[in-house]
Amino acid sequence: MDKSLEIEIEGHRLTAVLTHSDNSGIPVFFLHGITGSPYFWTPELTSPFQHLGSCYSLSLPGHFPAVLPRGFPAACLTPELIARLIAGAIQKTVGNRKVLLVGHSTGGFAALSTAIYYPEAVAGIISIAGFCRGQWTGALGLMQWLVRQGSIGRAVFKKTYRLGGVNRAIFRMFWHVYVNDHMALSRHPGFATVVNTTFPGLQKLDLDAMLSYFTVMPQIDITPCLSKITIPTCLIAGDKDPIVPPKQSAIMAEKITTARRVVVKGAGHLTFFERPMEYRRAIDSWLTEFQPLYSNYPFNISS
Repeated sequence: MDKSLEIEIEGHRLTAVLTHSDNSGIPVFFLHGITGSPYFWTPELTSPFQHLGSCYSLSLPGHFPAVLPRGFPAACLTPELIARLIAGAIQKTVGNRKVLLVGHSTGGFAALSTAIYYPEAVAGIISIAGFCRGQWTGALGLMQWLVRQGSIGRAVFKKTYRLGGVNRAIFRMFWHVYVNDHMALSRHPGFATVVNTTFPGLQKLDLDAMLSYFTVMPQIDITPCLSKITIPTCLIAGDKDPIVPPKQSAIMAEKITTARRVVVKGAGHLTFFERPMEYRRAIDSWLTEFQPLYSNYPFNISS
């Protein structure tokens, strides 16, 4: 059974879920995407990493079961804050140990931000459909536009996400806005598992917190800071991603000299479901090179 740890940092409550225990190696922390939860990272999705060491799935700030401080202003939701909270949660969970950060979408952005602002906490990064610029396209781009249209737009935003929480069948349909290969998504056995594990979190999602994310993200751009990342980095992108254009991964690969970029043909935002074999080959190949480089040095968040 998964073990959960509640973490208080600066009035924020985060949750780290231990999905695999092995204290002999490098800790691996998984970060989910926007409106998701730590329960997105099922054993099937974390299995390529379990030979490395203990695996933890960490909630992003404001995402169930995480809670933002009361009255938290959207303007304070910055890359540096997200990085500080993640680095603090890492230290509270595994002490002074460097970790491998694996993030999907907004989780990939959060992993990159943590490496920029708290490099002493991170030994390596895997960004899957991550981004450096928070202006999304497709259905999520439409949601970003809606929240900027005043009270009516924000009300439509909330009603849309409440609709997704009516039942699992509707929620399952929502996932198709993220993909290019709809048949591959529907056929993948792991997709049904993720739908089941994340559906309760969507029903309990703090929609006011999500309004904050969708409001501030279009103005966020960490591109000028990417050159500060000097640790091993893997960037995986689908060439048909409807949410994060693949050119974003090209920009990141250009700025991060230690990055390896893998573009998966025919895949959208969910490469692990749409092209599982290509995705697994990319992960295994990068980990084969990364693992010998890892050294367990202490770090101090406050330094």
